[in-house]
Amino acid sequence: MNRLIRSTAALALALAATSGWAQAWPTKPIRVIVPFPAGGPVDQTARSLGAKLSGSLGQPILIDNKGGAGGLLGADAVAKSPADGYTLLFSSAGALAIVPHIAPTMPYNAEKDLVAVTQALKVPAVLVVSANSKYKTFADLKTAATGDASKINYASAGSGTTPHLQAELLKREAKLNINHIPYRGAAPALTDLIGGQVDMMLVDIPVVLPFLQSGKLRALAVTNAKRIPVLKDVPTIGELGFPKAEAYNWYGMLAPARTSPEIIGKLYTSVGAALRSPELKLQFEQQGVEVVASKPEEFGAFIAAESERWGSLAKAVGAKME
Repeated sequence: MNRLIRSTAALALALAATSGWAQAWPTKPIRVIVPFPAGGPVDQTARSLGAKLSGSLGQPILIDNKGGAGGLLGADAVAKSPADGYTLLFSSAGALAIVPHIAPTMPYNAEKDLVAVTQALKVPAVLVVSANSKYKTFADLKTAATGDASKINYASAGSGTTPHLQAELLKREAKLNINHIPYRGAAPALTDLIGGQVDMMLVDIPVVLPFLQSGKLRALAVTNAKRIPVLKDVPTIGELGFPKAEAYNWYGMLAPARTSPEIIGKLYTSVGAALRSPELKLQFEQQGVEVVASKPEEFGAFIAAESERWGSLAKAVGAKME
């Protein structure tokens, strides 16, 4: 009995110490790992968000780009970091909902080794063709992509990426006969799309918005459930008759598993406030993306649902990590 009393007392003291430490967090700079190269949309969003968080949390937010293997390397680094709130992950859907299903081996368990903080943004995709393309509307494209004689090619940033699977989803729902041409990243794919070497591409709106505004690309449809204000004249895929092809990318923040609920709660509150700030809200609206700021438990359930959705499709189309 005395041993039980001593153990219980020790546990109570440990919990009290942990709670006090969590309330003091943060007391030093916070590292946010982005599992993709610098300059991309996820990186740019993380840096904008980090600047706001630095002010509200009172500590520098250091963005660490750790790209490779579709986001797996960066996510693995966070999964294996101390659960003290000083190493976080800011990632898109691919690294969390697709890569675990197509990687030859997984060095960590995403469900067990990471904990959700918040889904930050919802990022619709847009179906684009070259400005010089003969396809003026989605109906034009669908007509050309129907039947065995179709020679329509679509580009993606690589096998198993979100744009690849979004295109495969559209292919299935709209019954398109289109052929996949994988590239090593969105930049070379867009270069060939603009030049007419490939016919179409599904890609996150922020990535192609400058090309649409400059007249180098033409938008045929957005994959969102409702129209996007910055592309208000572009129909949704649902309006065109294929609501089951609605899909979008998303960005969110996670932490190593076993991070204290107090730290997760403080992060959730701080990130949500930053996302809703007038400056960031306007920035995201101009990029065609939507602020979500979901609760940790909501984001966790959402990741599980997205993993099931994209994982089954990846297996069906034989997507493999390049």
